[in-house]
Amino acid sequence: MLGKRKREFAVAPRQTSLATTQGGQEDGGGSSVQDHDVFRRYFEAAFEPLPAVENGVSQGEAKLEERSLQASDEESDWDGLSEAGEEKLEVEIVEHGTTAVPRDHDDDDPDSVERQRLQYRHFMTSKPPSRNEQTRNGIIPGKRAEKEADDESEAQNLKHDLDLQRLLKESHLLEQAKASTVVGSHRHKAVDMRMQSLGSKDSLFTQERMPLSHRRGIAAKAASRQALRRREAKENGIILERAGGSSTSTGKSKSNGIRRERAVDVPAVGRFRGGTLKLSKHDVLDIQGSGQSGKKGRKKTGRRR
Repeated sequence: MLGKRKREFAVAPRQTSLATTQGGQEDGGGSSVQDHDVFRRYFEAAFEPLPAVENGVSQGEAKLEERSLQASDEESDWDGLSEAGEEKLEVEIVEHGTTAVPRDHDDDDPDSVERQRLQYRHFMTSKPPSRNEQTRNGIIPGKRAEKEADDESEAQNLKHDLDLQRLLKESHLLEQAKASTVVGSHRHKAVDMRMQSLGSKDSLFTQERMPLSHRRGIAAKAASRQALRRREAKENGIILERAGGSSTSTGKSKSNGIRRERAVDVPAVGRFRGGTLKLSKHDVLDIQGSGQSGKKGRKKTGRRR
């Protein structure tokens, strides 16, 4: 019995100490709760009873419950690790050899393999390769392809230029084709103009042998058209080219009697060559003609017998 009493006596202070420690922890919040309860009872006694208000302990428990609920929601939202790590990783194989060739070309093409091998060999040497050696071995890629592309573009541009020149030369035929329905004549005229531009002497429409009356009629018609064109141009204030020689029935042109204008530095007498003026005997006689003309004009008279 004494032993039991001593054991109970020994345990009792421990419980009281625990109670005092817990009470000390809750004294800070319990005093405020008790004061609140006193004011609440006084108000209910004077007026109406108030609705039930949770104490501090219940509010703390509610906060703990809310935190636990939030933690459980976060745990429910977590679906685990993604499956990206489950994919198989590709193993990259690197070959180290003496004749390493890059893999960016077709293995079936021997030219590309040889070119890549030469590039690698020249790259690994300490001596820089010369320009001629690079071009001979094909170390500079793309130069030939660029040159061929430039040649093709130049040929295409030249073809377009020729087509544009022909269109500009034959544009007046297109204007005439709008008024008339004859298409073949305009095509023949276009061919004639192209032949003359290539160096043809005569036109395809010139006829060498024909009756003289027909030829004169054609020449008169051409002269009347030319005169009409010049008259309309003069009335409209358009300056045309100078009129050439008049064409005859034989197709040859003669001068209109207009004296050809001489240059300013050309001498009126003699010829100026090599910095010297050369006068002929005829020129000298022309200059001194006034004094010798009288002598030449005298006639020898002989005695009559």
